Amino acid sequence: MEDSGIIHLFFARAEQALSETRRKYGTYLDQVAYGILRSRRDVEEVVNDTYLGAWNAIPPQIPASLKCFLAQIARNLALNRLDYLTAAKRARHAEALLSELEDCVPDRSSNPALVWETREIGRAVNRFLSDLEPRRRTLFVARYFYGRTLAEAAEQLGITPRQAKYQLSLVRAALKTYLEQEGIEL
Repeated sequence: MEDSGIIHLFFARAEQALSETRRKYGTYLDQVAYGILRSRRDVEEVVNDTYLGAWNAIPPQIPASLKCFLAQIARNLALNRLDYLTAAKRARHAEALLSELEDCVPDRSSNPALVWETREIGRAVNRFLSDLEPRRRTLFVARYFYGRTLAEAAEQLGITPRQAKYQLSLVRAALKTYLEQEGIEL
C-alpha cells in the first residue's frame, strides 16, 4: 500500500493503518531503534510506541514522508528509552557517537537562549549533507542518525571499518569547516 493510502487510513481512524504501517515499515523501524538500544525487548517496546505516536499525531499532522516521520518518532523514543535505562550515565555507544561529533557541533541544549541557534545548526548540517557525496552522506547518516557501529555502517557500503572510520573523520572535518564558514561558533 502506498504511503498516501496509509495516511488516509490514519485520518479515517481505521486500525488497518497500524497493520499496514507495521507491514511496510516494521523491519525498518526495528533497525532504527536497534541501532540505539541494542536490545530486542526494548526495540519491540519502542516500535509499538512508535505506532501509537503515529496514531496520535496523524491527524492533525500530514507527514510529507511517512517513512521519515516514523523514523523520527522511533529515534526519539529510542533515545528517551536509552535515557531512562541509563538514568545518570549514558550508554557508551551513544556517548561515543556524540563525542565523535562534539568538535563539529557544540552542545547547546543546556542554554535556552541558544535553542534558535541550535535549529540553525541543524539547517546548516542538512545543507552540508545535501551537498555531500552520496556514499559519504549514507555513511554519516548510518553512523550518527541511526547509531550504527562502524562495522555495520562499513558493511552497508561494502568497505572496511577502518575505511569507514577514515571517511567519517574527513566528513567531520569538512562539517566543522563548513559550519565555521557559515558563521557558527564552535
